[in-house]
Amino acid sequence: MNKFVKASLVAALLAAPLMADEEFGGIGVTIYQVGDGVKVAEVIPGTPAAETKLQAGDVITAVDGVSLKGNDIEASKSVLRGTVNKPLEITYVSEGETYTATIRRAQITVKDLEAAKVESWYNKAEFNAQELETYASATESNNKQLVAVLQQGSLVASDKNVKATNLNGIYIERADEFAPKTPKQQLSKHSTSSLKGFTRKTISFNLSSAGTAVITILNSDGAEVATLRAENAQPGFNTLRWNGENIPSGRYLVRIEHNGSISGKNAVLK
Repeated sequence: MNKFVKASLVAALLAAPLMADEEFGGIGVTIYQVGDGVKVAEVIPGTPAAETKLQAGDVITAVDGVSLKGNDIEASKSVLRGTVNKPLEITYVSEGETYTATIRRAQITVKDLEAAKVESWYNKAEFNAQELETYASATESNNKQLVAVLQQGSLVASDKNVKATNLNGIYIERADEFAPKTPKQQLSKHSTSSLKGFTRKTISFNLSSAGTAVITILNSDGAEVATLRAENAQPGFNTLRWNGENIPSGRYLVRIEHNGSISGKNAVLK
């Protein structure tokens, strides 16, 4: 990987961790811009992204249905970041196949581990990464937990000896600080359902096969507005009646669970 790409990684979702401490709502990946979107360089363990099948080398092409093609890295970063707990839908390409996943942002903290303090703590310039994690955890507040250590924008393996320079700890809020996460089976290679219509009286959707469909409506803050069930729904076009007269106008995420797959789509309620 060349120096230009390394610099792009550092300027990506972790927002130049070698330069400054920072807190933000994010999904937990480092990225760099490519022609069709952003390429995933690292998926940070313990973050929301790590609960999906997203992996290094995948290309995120759209967020909430908006293409990332032609963006610069700052524009792409801004749409992936956002309100903590707010879900977003990503579309990405992995090994030639297109996938979608709905991910709920977490509070992520990037913190400089200060090489001089690390060296002083261990009285040596090189150390095992597991020792480093113990040190980093001991120096952070109780409501955050260390999930990874980066050196020059790359994950440090737990069995690797590294020199105490350009180190950053990646922390997230503990799980009980946030609303329940989107189920891990949210990823679907070939989704069996798709939203076709969303009004205050009806929700329309297509199914590829028969089976119960569970429709969940989430507001822009990630809070559940309504959950509906279509028992024994049939293949093809289906319409489910509901009462949304008292729901505020705005943008919502409509999630459909059907036969083990989950699809999500943003829709506007007028």
